[in-house]
Amino acid sequence: MSASGPQHNPAARQRQVGLVIVATCTTASLAILVLLPLVSGLVNLLRDILGVLILPFSFMFGLGGEQGQSPALLRLLSDMGTQTQAHPLRLGGAAVLELSAVFLFVIAERLGGRTGYMGACVASAGAIGLSGLPLAMPLLPAIVTEGVFLLCPPSPDPD
Repeated sequence: MSASGPQHNPAARQRQVGLVIVATCTTASLAILVLLPLVSGLVNLLRDILGVLILPFSFMFGLGGEQGQSPALLRLLSDMGTQTQAHPLRLGGAAVLELSAVFLFVIAERLGGRTGYMGACVASAGAIGLSGLPLAMPLLPAIVTEGVFLLCPPSPDPD
């Protein structure tokens, strides 16, 4: 051993960086997919409560149109939560595919070979397809890392 410390295998370092990137990106994407239905439900509930609370004041102060609410108020209430209307089964399927992609990536790291990397890429692409690109933006670095490892897998450990 030299004074600078133990020598690290570059392939082991590459695998560690790849695992950190894939795990971090998948965790962020899973958090978004799991919390989205909860936040969507809360926003819809808030929109309904605000609509009921503002209705008497719109009648009292003459803000009501033909339907009892002003066009500005209708626009405000209809814009709340419209971006979060994804089907829960699609989001659940995307979450399962993301977990399987991480599992396949870790298995490919331990066993070697390109089959695990290919399975991880396919599972990540399926998760992106199910959840949609705006929700899957945190997953893009993970699929790029999986693609790099598929095209140039790191060399196996010498031990």
